[in-house]
Amino acid sequence: MTQGYHKISAENNLPGSGPLSAPDKSDSDKIVSGQTSPASFDTVELSFEQLKVVLESSPAGFGVVTDRVLGWANESFYEMLGYEVGSLGGKNVRILYPTQREYERVGKLLALGMEKYDVGMVETRLSRKDGTVFDCRIRASLLYPGDPEKGKVVVVTDISELKSLQIQLQQAQKMEAIGVLAGGISHDFNNILMGIQGHLSLMQIDMTAVEKMASHTRQIKKLVDTAAELTGRLLGFARGGKYQIAILDANQVVKMALGIFTPSLKNIIVHESFEEKLHLVDGDHSQLEQVCLNLLINASQAMMDTGDIFISTQNIFITEDHGYPFAVLPGRYIKLSIKDTGIGMDTKIQKKIFDPFFSTKGIGDKKGRGLGLSTVFGIVKNHGGFITVRSKKGKGSEFMVFLPASNEVDIKDLPEETSSLDQMLKGSETVLLVDDEQEILNVGKNFLEKLGYTPLIAQNGLEAVEMFKAHKDQISLVVLDLIMPVMDGKQAFAHIKAIKNDTKFIMTTGYTVDEKLEDILHQGYHGFIQKPFSLHEFSRVIRTILDKRNP
Repeated sequence: MTQGYHKISAENNLPGSGPLSAPDKSDSDKIVSGQTSPASFDTVELSFEQLKVVLESSPAGFGVVTDRVLGWANESFYEMLGYEVGSLGGKNVRILYPTQREYERVGKLLALGMEKYDVGMVETRLSRKDGTVFDCRIRASLLYPGDPEKGKVVVVTDISELKSLQIQLQQAQKMEAIGVLAGGISHDFNNILMGIQGHLSLMQIDMTAVEKMASHTRQIKKLVDTAAELTGRLLGFARGGKYQIAILDANQVVKMALGIFTPSLKNIIVHESFEEKLHLVDGDHSQLEQVCLNLLINASQAMMDTGDIFISTQNIFITEDHGYPFAVLPGRYIKLSIKDTGIGMDTKIQKKIFDPFFSTKGIGDKKGRGLGLSTVFGIVKNHGGFITVRSKKGKGSEFMVFLPASNEVDIKDLPEETSSLDQMLKGSETVLLVDDEQEILNVGKNFLEKLGYTPLIAQNGLEAVEMFKAHKDQISLVVLDLIMPVMDGKQAFAHIKAIKNDTKFIMTTGYTVDEKLEDILHQGYHGFIQKPFSLHEFSRVIRTILDKRNP
């Protein structure tokens, strides 16, 4: 913020009182003082009216905020948010934030930045009058340096297009990373299929030996679980930037990334050092796995065929006097370090490596490409963390990722599965099962019958609606696939709800949960089960939903 903006007077300008008035003459005759010289912009003297024209014509949104209450703001500010000019004057800026948590987070970071560096800056999402949200960057500085009581000048910049470009860039970089991912996964899948085939062959021989047969089926179950986990990773890469936050053990995320990455190495040795009781984090598993993969790939490409990679995790506590050259909220963090013995970087390159579209590679060059570092930066920042780098030309590089620790201290495990039908949760209600895959219907029908339920079958959403109309008084639960021809699961859900509003649903899909499905699940008495699922999982979810009271 320049001196001119600091000099704007707000003493006679109550919040919401209308256009910005000129400062009192006793305060300052001129907004920017200095020696007048037509050759230097820094010394040009601006009258208050001239400065006001500059502010009003700016595409950025300017405003004056005191105690988080908005006073004056320019037209761009109001246009950006979809309000009539002046209509927000005197109102708390909480109205502009989608959640109380985000309102508080932005306030803390801006205050911290102004206290330590005179200027606070943060990226967030603001709500327009029509309820839509947009990505923006907010800069804030004191109206009068050293006197926070007299308010702050805030500058709001719409960065929606920049975010869109970043997502496109992430997708392009994912395609580069997918080569490493696909190599490891195809190898693992072949092993899984070989294992399944082998156990099936042995089962055909051992049909008369019940205990041997049970052993083979347990092994097949483990292999299927592993295959489902691998497809989940592929789906995570395909989500296009949508986050699914869960409580995670970062050590496990790193180890899974290493499991994909290590088979592609030849003469590079990976050294591991993991903190045993590492803090849990709130994060998206596939996105954080991508951070690890991109940093590992970057490290391997920085070395000339041979070398060492050192990867470690550590609990740390960041204090208020942390010394980082940017605003960081104090508290508990985990630190992930990936260090290589590669070509290293000079200071000039280090300043650019997280910029979109920056690369150190030439055409056809396979070394030192800096693969996906802007993607890594974006993912880490979106998780509330930050990343730093230490490097020296010819001496290798170390990337350090810092993520805030979760408030949770333990990951809740699901009850252990039982293979005994007698120990599974059962019922006698009528259940409508909807799926376009005949094999899924066959398995699901058998599952329901074994658990004591009466199954009704439909092969698409339209059939489901007609079936429900005919049996609405008997049907206690609808198990509904999301992706189907003729009418999909979400449309069928809406039609069935219109017929009988208190109908209970379990949604199922082989794809990932998206925002629309999350809205359905947030209604409280609907469940979700990811394909493939076991009889034990199915029995537990069905009973949980049926036993819930409607709100």
